Amino acid sequence: MNENIKIGVGFLIPAAAIVAFFSSILSEQFLAGILIAVFGVFAWFLYSAVMETNMPNVTGNIIIVFGVLLSVATFLNYGLEQNMFGGFSINLEGVSGAAVLLFFSVLLGMLFRNKPLSPAIEHVATKPEISTATKTINEPDEEPGIDDDEFEYPSYEDYEDFYNEYYGDETSYEYDDD
Repeated sequence: MNENIKIGVGFLIPAAAIVAFFSSILSEQFLAGILIAVFGVFAWFLYSAVMETNMPNVTGNIIIVFGVLLSVATFLNYGLEQNMFGGFSINLEGVSGAAVLLFFSVLLGMLFRNKPLSPAIEHVATKPEISTATKTINEPDEEPGIDDDEFEYPSYEDYEDFYNEYYGDETSYEYDDD
């Protein structure tokens, strides 16, 4: 199957999860909304792993959207309580839990947004030259490199000025006797 088709079919999973999330929120099933937000993004990652597709460039944005959905559902389930007069009171523990979820989901989404546009930089070997006239492949006779027998290591005298300039004379050390 074509890579673009796999990715396009994969986008149906988050779309269906978003529709299911809003239907659960409108029916005041906030705990179901939490589960739908978590399992929606989990199912999308699982689909990408099974189908072996590259994650699209909007992966970070989708993670942020599902993090916002998760924190909204958490706020509605644990941060708001209806009192006996029909009003709402705010539970600070639920609000702080929703804020922490929102923070970490946005942080994770930003990490996925800043990934390089290319999927992975692969090691590309140099290709041999192809002659257009004869349609043959010309490969080099021997590998370029340094022959160990011909290589001369530099001596201390070659770098004597460097050592004296940056490290000073070896006999003149200054010590603090405090």
